[in-house]
Amino acid sequence: MAKIMNKYPKRKPTRLKEYDYSNSGWYFVTICSYNRSNIFGEYKNIVGAGLVSARNNINLSTIGQIIDNRWNDIPNQYENVALDQYIIMPNHIHGIMIINNIDKREEASPSPTISDIICSFKSKSTMEYLNYLKRNNIHMPMHIWQRSFYDHIIQNNKSLHKIREYIVNNPATWDNDEHNPDKKGHNKSEGAGSGLNY
Repeated sequence: MAKIMNKYPKRKPTRLKEYDYSNSGWYFVTICSYNRSNIFGEYKNIVGAGLVSARNNINLSTIGQIIDNRWNDIPNQYENVALDQYIIMPNHIHGIMIINNIDKREEASPSPTISDIICSFKSKSTMEYLNYLKRNNIHMPMHIWQRSFYDHIIQNNKSLHKIREYIVNNPATWDNDEHNPDKKGHNKSEGAGSGLNY
């Protein structure tokens, strides 16, 4: 039994126990691919390319393109949810999500939590990719997502600015990114966070 229990890495809880994640607010989320595999695309570093060019050097794979479309479709699924800055990297996605106030009357539908939104996003992107494989007669069963995700409540403009800057700069710092499997000391555990120190 002990061997079975130790099969998966221990995950550090990242959510506040008493916080209502359906509350209006700004949230920074990081979602990683299964085992941090580089399946979302490929980033080719060009020395002196600059930030804009660096971002454009991320060539999204088919699953990466599906993820991009599904992420941008989130506001169409949830009328009170908006998106801010985001980036899809070879094995993870960083994004800022805004949950706006909704009708709090008892008869109103409950507001989705961050977990609800991310769970739906992961499920829909996975199903769309599996349908793509089936349509093209590609036999390549695979896991796409790690089981959990990392989130951070953005509490002020200073933090928001720092996170936006981090997201924009992420492609240019890929060589030293904690999510990069080619980096020395890379950690595949699900307990690793966003890579940003607040």
